[in-house]
Amino acid sequence: MLLQKKIQNGCTSGHCSIEDAKAALILAVRRARRGDSFRLKENSKRQNIISTFQKINREASGQNKEDSECFVERKEGSCVCIGDNDWIQKYAQSAEGSHHVLGCESIMNSMSMAIPSWLSSEQSSKRAGFLWASLQCEDNRGEWKNEVKKLDEILGALVHRVPFYIPILIVCQQNYKKALQLKVQRKAVQSPKASSLWTTSQEEEYSKFVEQARSCEAIWIGSA
Repeated sequence: MLLQKKIQNGCTSGHCSIEDAKAALILAVRRARRGDSFRLKENSKRQNIISTFQKINREASGQNKEDSECFVERKEGSCVCIGDNDWIQKYAQSAEGSHHVLGCESIMNSMSMAIPSWLSSEQSSKRAGFLWASLQCEDNRGEWKNEVKKLDEILGALVHRVPFYIPILIVCQQNYKKALQLKVQRKAVQSPKASSLWTTSQEEEYSKFVEQARSCEAIWIGSA
């Protein structure tokens, strides 16, 4: 299942130990290169992030009560989702309790400043109870001065305008879309009906972007 490949199909003499050994070697090499991420996926349902934090807190403190204190709890307020159209259609529109969905195709879009605005309202009734945003940062020229300046502006607004007791998690991920595009192409080429081949250079490029996408940076802002 991990290799998406069937073995022992063409063996007419029963069992082929050589084919088993080849498959085992490929599994070992990929496990060594990818680490713990190379494993069978668990068939689990999506979990609410607040419930997940509360569960981790109970396990860490040795408490089994559902009402054990945690730095994150449910609050009345709007659920706000900000991101590009593809992301909104795939994730935000299916989010339970979404009251506001704002299109923002790039970090350079003025709508990106809605993030600190929704979290910094002095009236708690108008402040977002939960805000989920996905901002794209793309520059084909390889010059990131404007994008970095805009990111600094957003971070500065979050630090200075948002109340300290509101936890904020920022995750930066490189080349996710590129890795996703190559994954789709790679899967299409591996189909028995495909007429084109997947070259070694393409595999190297795919591996590079996948590794970059997996190496995220996470930043916490606020009280914990």
